[in-house]
Amino acid sequence: MAWQKNYRGKGTTGAPAVLLRFILGCVATVLATGVHAHHNAASHYVMDQVVSVTGTVAEFRLINPHVRIYFTVETDDGSTEKWLAEGNAAGVLKRRGWTQDMLSPGDRITVTGRPARDGGNKVDWETIVLEDGTEIRGGNTVAGERQRQLDELEQRRRQQRAATDSTAD
Repeated sequence: MAWQKNYRGKGTTGAPAVLLRFILGCVATVLATGVHAHHNAASHYVMDQVVSVTGTVAEFRLINPHVRIYFTVETDDGSTEKWLAEGNAAGVLKRRGWTQDMLSPGDRITVTGRPARDGGNKVDWETIVLEDGTEIRGGNTVAGERQRQLDELEQRRRQQRAATDSTAD
């Protein structure tokens, strides 16, 4: 058959080659969607809220895909809760100067960031403040900045609509 000759490396115009390209395109699309869903912070965190949580570092992991700080928080009744602060990728933070010894077990920290959408003891951190007042930046500030830009854009649109509505009256 004519298409067999093309399919065997002499060309890419036969029906099997077109089908193969289509299948590969579909697979690439599905995989890309999964990657985007994984990195969509809004699916895991409440993007328009910010919380601050103070506790004691139990473990610090400068790992990919996200740096993790496990810490304990003392509640009002004196019991403790385990919390997780999730940050940016280790490679990103290392380029910003982070090292494995930035935080140690026993360090008192205040974590500021977005709370977990499911209400769990988890925060997508933007900043960490040490007990001596030193502020360490480098959490997921991109997502927070993106949300601030979207909020500003929405506010401008509301103002424009209000101005348009008032001139139409």
